[in-house]
Amino acid sequence: MSETHFDLTLKAWMERAADQVRAMAPKTAHTRGQQALVLAADLLEEALLPYSAAVGEALAESEEAARAAEAVSQADVAMDGAYERLYATAQSNYYLAVADVTVNATLLKERLDRGMALPPSGFRALGLDRSRAVMEGALTYANDALGADHAVVVDAQAAYDGFVQARKAANAENSDAVLAMQKLFAARDEARRAYVAARQFVEGALSLNENESLRQLMLPLNSMYRSTGRPGGGTGSDADAPDAGEVVVNDAPPVQPTPVVEPSGE
Repeated sequence: MSETHFDLTLKAWMERAADQVRAMAPKTAHTRGQQALVLAADLLEEALLPYSAAVGEALAESEEAARAAEAVSQADVAMDGAYERLYATAQSNYYLAVADVTVNATLLKERLDRGMALPPSGFRALGLDRSRAVMEGALTYANDALGADHAVVVDAQAAYDGFVQARKAANAENSDAVLAMQKLFAARDEARRAYVAARQFVEGALSLNENESLRQLMLPLNSMYRSTGRPGGGTGSDADAPDAGEVVVNDAPPVQPTPVVEPSGE
């Protein structure tokens, strides 16, 4: 179960329960039962305010982080192309240089091999951190061998700078997303406690009126992890198994055993 999937489901349950319980309160005959239902609805609505805000912030930050990651992927592709052109230009420049018999061809080859350490296919196979380091070394070599004003070098430098900036932005967005999830975890705990407490108030109010419709109003939280995903007995496909380490609150009322009636002897 994804983090926000659980929260979207719980938020919907709380909103639905608050509406239904508040609507039932004035129709309840027992005065204390009415008060308990109103208290349950108030409890749910008060918890929903910070919880809804935390869910919305987490979703927004997650989307921004995803888009920042997309920008990194695009910048990485652009840098792959720039490196390929830089590599080809450096190779061509080397062969033109060694055509002059007066130059030290061995020295130029050693410098080329150090500066352009990988062919384009090898460069594309690198991870993000390693490709940045290799491109940085290639630019150092190219600035010396080709000149900083060479069109291919200028293009490669721009691609490298774009990649660095995209990664920096992605790191910042990831940090914001982590902070938003931490806020969501805290708000989730409060919301779960409010839901369980409100359900207990509703259960008490309904028992005063001999009403057995608790499961139609507020399902126990542990049913979110089973096949039933909607209050009222309907099955929903959006309920998944709990994450590892997820604490399942078993707040369902205990099932009383059916008494055995012994036949009377006659």
